[in-house]
Amino acid sequence: MAMAAASTGAGNLAWVPQRSTTGQGGSNRRSARVGGVVTSVAVPSRPSRRLALARSELLGSRVHAEGGLCYIGAMPNRVSLSKATTTSSKGRRAPRVTTEMCSILACYDPNGALASGREELMRSLSARMRSRGPDGSGYYGNDRFGLAHERLAIMDPEGGKQPIVYEEAKYSVCANGEIYNFRKLQEKYNLTAAQTGSDSEVLLQLYRHMGSDFVKELNGIFGFVCVGNDGADILAARDHCGIKPLYIGYGKGGSTWFASELKAICDQCDTIEEFPAGHYWTPETGFVKYYNPEWDADDYVGTKDTSHVREALTQAVKDQMMSDVPIGLLLSGGLDSAVISSIIKPMLEETKQKYITFTVGQEGSPDITAARLMSKFLGTDHHEYMFTSEEACAIIPDVIYHLETYEPELIRSAIPNFFLARLAAQHVKVVLTGEGSDELFAGYLYFRDAPNSAAIHKELRRIFGALHNVNCQRADRMTMAHGLEARVPFLDPNVIDAVMQVDPEFKRIVGVEKPEKHALRALFQGEIPEPVLWRTKAMQCEGVGLNWVEDLQTFCEAQVTDADFAAAETKYPINPPQSKEETYYRQIFESHYAGMDKFVHVWEGGCRAGGAAWKNEAYTRAGLKDVTQLARGIDGVKGAAGAGSPAAR
Repeated sequence: MAMAAASTGAGNLAWVPQRSTTGQGGSNRRSARVGGVVTSVAVPSRPSRRLALARSELLGSRVHAEGGLCYIGAMPNRVSLSKATTTSSKGRRAPRVTTEMCSILACYDPNGALASGREELMRSLSARMRSRGPDGSGYYGNDRFGLAHERLAIMDPEGGKQPIVYEEAKYSVCANGEIYNFRKLQEKYNLTAAQTGSDSEVLLQLYRHMGSDFVKELNGIFGFVCVGNDGADILAARDHCGIKPLYIGYGKGGSTWFASELKAICDQCDTIEEFPAGHYWTPETGFVKYYNPEWDADDYVGTKDTSHVREALTQAVKDQMMSDVPIGLLLSGGLDSAVISSIIKPMLEETKQKYITFTVGQEGSPDITAARLMSKFLGTDHHEYMFTSEEACAIIPDVIYHLETYEPELIRSAIPNFFLARLAAQHVKVVLTGEGSDELFAGYLYFRDAPNSAAIHKELRRIFGALHNVNCQRADRMTMAHGLEARVPFLDPNVIDAVMQVDPEFKRIVGVEKPEKHALRALFQGEIPEPVLWRTKAMQCEGVGLNWVEDLQTFCEAQVTDADFAAAETKYPINPPQSKEETYYRQIFESHYAGMDKFVHVWEGGCRAGGAAWKNEAYTRAGLKDVTQLARGIDGVKGAAGAGSPAAR
């Protein structure tokens, strides 16, 4: 299987007419209004019809905006795989860092079947995930096990290299993610002085101290493997809702493999399974579910109001600001990221850190417009990336390679995330996001049709249970494809409990007076500008531009012949494609991950709303029916119906 993220048919990509007009060759410049000031913005020009590779590299131009410093990125026409380079915002060209992903790879081999040549093999397999950890690689093992790691240095950049090993005790650990309460746990159990400043070392300390029971006390995002007694004992675990990925595979000679991504072991194991979220594993016990919240039952009835939610969310943000390197915020201009941005501001002021925010979209889109408003309000160092529909189409093969899925709704939302993560990775290693709020507060527009509060809670359980294959997978893969870590305060276990314990009547949508997530909005009344606070919910692929998805689908249709589409149902009997768009995504997926269909989460009915217990009036498998509603209440959005009027909310 080819490991390079090359495109399928990249040398013959047909294109659809652009809505805007630009010249051929180089970037054109035009005026744009940002934060009330007319500025000069770099706009990508139209590439040739035959692209050498479906991959674009980032250029940037710097502009100043009233109330905050803004950066607006642009892309060059074309790039070759062998001579890819990056260009800084000052125009200096430099060698491009290879994007091959922090990741773990572990092999438990009690019979020593793979002892010969294991280190060389595991280093080469781990390198497939190098973009997750571009700051260094490590290996440790013996005849019975091996641990390999690609490191993104966030905590103790100098001393926290992995695998972390206690040589005398013969214990070692390899971990991906962050343990936010590691200092509290070290204090609680009077653990001996740590050898490093890495939060991952607490896993090793606790494993020696209390065996596998410690996993249920962790607060963090993680996938890890601990080895004890020189390979005689082993423990693997994944965080409570699958924010970080982990797979388990079974291979030659009774060996068991663990990897952060499919691409590392897809050609090494006889069978592979996704490691279930909220579980740990040992050879003796198999999988053990440790995350069992009280609210996770259809007959559970929440009785609380929302008065306790803000405190839990604020503490989660504070915990997740833990870092020895600068942190940024993905600011979409939507409610959820605005809430996080409001909580972060006093924390950054107290520590005198720069407030850095990032946004992606098309000029005049709801996200760009609202994020500029929020940035000006907060006074942030704001960076933007303006993508074109053409760029979005060109990057599809890269997105599918890193995302490891062919699910259309997820791919559409991942494309702007890919651009956004690449922009942010030029400036920081860690970002906070507003991910997960909609699965707690019933934020999607199809909840307008929910018949009662009991149905709301049941539906929230359904979509929350899919997070590991949907939102979390997108957030992790698109950021880690660029060596960037995304943290998600709304998915802190204490925040989840706090919101799921709320009476679901507080989550019911009742006309324009009580829109989606009105209970969350009310908690921040007066702290967030009204147009942002009461903005209509937009999914990732919707808010970045009102029409680009139509262009994307037209492009995909041009890549698939009528004959290929007619044969798709027979060729792909599992989850057969229902459109040429879906067929195009499937072809690319199969070129990298043939036979891996079971790892692809496909919503019943072709979209998240399609599986709800009630009839949905908002979405089809092609997307939101009425995108113009996303601009209501926000001035300056192109293509909006009723924009600018608060009454139109």
